[in-house]
Amino acid sequence: MERLNPSQEKAVRHYGSPLLVVAGAGSGKTKTLAHKVEFLIKEKGLSPDRILAITFTNKAGKEIKDRVKKVVGVELPWAGTFHSFAFRLLKEKGRKVGLSPSFSLISEGDRNRLVEHLAKSTATELERLKNYISQRVEDLAQEERELEKVFREYLRMLKEMNLLDFGGLMFYLHELLKTDPSLKEEFDFLLVDEFQDTNTVQYEVIKLLATENVCVVGDPNQCIYEWRYARPDNILRFKEDFNPYIVKLEHNYRSKPYILYVANALLQASRAQWKELIPVLQPTRQGEEKPSVRRFEKEEEEALWIAQQVRELLRTYEPSHIGILVRVGYITEPIERALHHMRVPYRVVGAVRFFERSEIKDVLCFLRALLNPMDQLSFSRALGVATRGLGEKRVRHILELGEGNWLKGSVKALKSLPPASAEELYRFLRSMEKLRRHMEDYSKALEEFLQEVDFWEYLKTHYKEDKEREESVKELLKYLKQKQAEGYRIEEVLQEADFMVEEGQEEGSVKIMTIHASKGLEFPVVFLPRLEEGILPHERAREDLEEELRLFYVAVTRARDLLFMSYTRASRPSRFLSYIPKHLLDLSAFAKNKTSYAPELKVSHRLRVGDKVFHEVFGEGVVVSLEENKAVVEFKKGRKSIHTAFLRPVV
Repeated sequence: MERLNPSQEKAVRHYGSPLLVVAGAGSGKTKTLAHKVEFLIKEKGLSPDRILAITFTNKAGKEIKDRVKKVVGVELPWAGTFHSFAFRLLKEKGRKVGLSPSFSLISEGDRNRLVEHLAKSTATELERLKNYISQRVEDLAQEERELEKVFREYLRMLKEMNLLDFGGLMFYLHELLKTDPSLKEEFDFLLVDEFQDTNTVQYEVIKLLATENVCVVGDPNQCIYEWRYARPDNILRFKEDFNPYIVKLEHNYRSKPYILYVANALLQASRAQWKELIPVLQPTRQGEEKPSVRRFEKEEEEALWIAQQVRELLRTYEPSHIGILVRVGYITEPIERALHHMRVPYRVVGAVRFFERSEIKDVLCFLRALLNPMDQLSFSRALGVATRGLGEKRVRHILELGEGNWLKGSVKALKSLPPASAEELYRFLRSMEKLRRHMEDYSKALEEFLQEVDFWEYLKTHYKEDKEREESVKELLKYLKQKQAEGYRIEEVLQEADFMVEEGQEEGSVKIMTIHASKGLEFPVVFLPRLEEGILPHERAREDLEEELRLFYVAVTRARDLLFMSYTRASRPSRFLSYIPKHLLDLSAFAKNKTSYAPELKVSHRLRVGDKVFHEVFGEGVVVSLEENKAVVEFKKGRKSIHTAFLRPVV
């Protein structure tokens, strides 16, 4: 116990009545839980197999098991997620609710196909019904009653095939505990971690399992999964239903002081009902560094600045110590490109890298097929995107006719295909020929081509109205326009994209991830780019800004030593930045007479027309003209306009 602070020790020693532990970010929660289990086993004499510890993720379950093994020297057999607990208990006792012990789990893909077969409604809507089981059918609106019918039919079919999905695991666990209330007597103590992420059915399960020996641990200000039906107000329900003893863990062992002051300022701005429960984070580390805020004209400039800062920081930090956290995946492209150009190893975690995304491949396949008539994969993909009714059989026929050359084969196939298919193929070829003729202005030509082949409609129907995919494609078009303005030929652009996919996958790399994926992680250095209205808070979250504010809080509290926040003039700065008192921030970039971007790229040399220079991507070249901090340089691959900070004189 001497290793615990007073609040942690209170949480560990409390016994005999319900306990609510509100654990602030970085407050040593897992350590406290492990010592709690040690206390229960060593001082209260509980058997390890009668302690049920429920976690939000398998990783957290393993972490608690490992800590308990290290601290207490025993295995904790009932530690894991709600779903793993449900799976095990239903295998043992499921017959009581009509389940065969030989049931297996259905994959997400198979589940979605089955749901689509039953109704046009989505699996997400069905999931919502399962997670709000306390509602009676007669209380639902008409359309929800229809969904209820589909839901019942869906359950019937799964039962017929002896399958369960993850939502079904919780549904039947709830039914089992209602059917046999004595099951709660199999456990002497119930621990629930990440309690703020529980949904309605999980809370009902806890109520059915809990005795006076129940301890829930959570922080409602770190609930960022309401879109997955998490209910942070379950903490208030627990307070009302169980009248628990409350302990707040406020000592933060992760972040330097000013990072915590910023986090606390965000907490103060919350209007949530549970505000009085939130711990005010107390720093335990030293440090005077303030989180900085920067403003840039364009996202490309922001990305270049981030890449340069990262390269400077790599003198002190390992690449894996640096995290770049984003609200939405589509804004990573300029950052990926800048890191690639600066030879900084990076890895996109928990998301698909920009040029590997399906919608980006859907666009680039047309260009790849044009440049290489033997590229059968790109042709097949292009035909699938731009035409209707030309399936695999027709594609094989075309490629056989052309001996692998899709263009030759298509021309021949026009005579042999049925009239409707031939007409569809002809329209495709006509659009591709128009695109080929205007390749000197490839960014504009591609944009017009996408309109002509109804690509935007394809995107909506194929990806189920996924707005982020549309934003990704718009980001790609902006990227192509910029590369064209810089003098890149389309072949060079595609080659660069290929290299960006190939490189930067090693473990020792800077991590780029969404804020959601960063939950539970920490980095000595964190960058938060594009803090703008419409991004954070997200444009779809106008009615629930509280969760967006919590997301910002989670992002800030991932940082240990340094925190860099930035935004561009593309939109208004995030309203959340205004919640932070200015004296807590480094705002030196906004000093008078400084532009928003150029001073961040320090130029340590003066160039003249005719000078030989070196660029890390394009190699050696000669300066053709100069204008302020921009130079036009003649390289072997052609002329490029480049900021002089990225050029080095060749002596």
